Amino acid sequence: MTKTKKDAAAATAGKAQQEKAPVEKKAPAAKAAPAECAVKVFVQYNGKEYDTAALVEQVKAAYAAEGHRISAIKELNLYVKPEDGKAYYAVNQKNTGSVDLA
Repeated sequence: MTKTKKDAAAATAGKAQQEKAPVEKKAPAAKAAPAECAVKVFVQYNGKEYDTAALVEQVKAAYAAEGHRISAIKELNLYVKPEDGKAYYAVNQKNTGSVDLA
């Protein structure tokens, strides 16, 4: 049996495709995220100073003391009112309370 030109061309093309290794594309190099700077916020009022990071920890402890899980906190709003001697908080826009300023 003789092969036609079409059969020969198809066989040659099939071999060429099998012989070529698939070309792997490299993903672009990931850019490093900018490092966040350390921020500390202090409230100064009437000769006293309050560390907001310490207040956040107090709020988390008060929230846990109410029977909630700290891991359930998705949003925490803290309102520092030195004239009242309190920091008021709202957790997840529904649980509210206050802690005394030390």
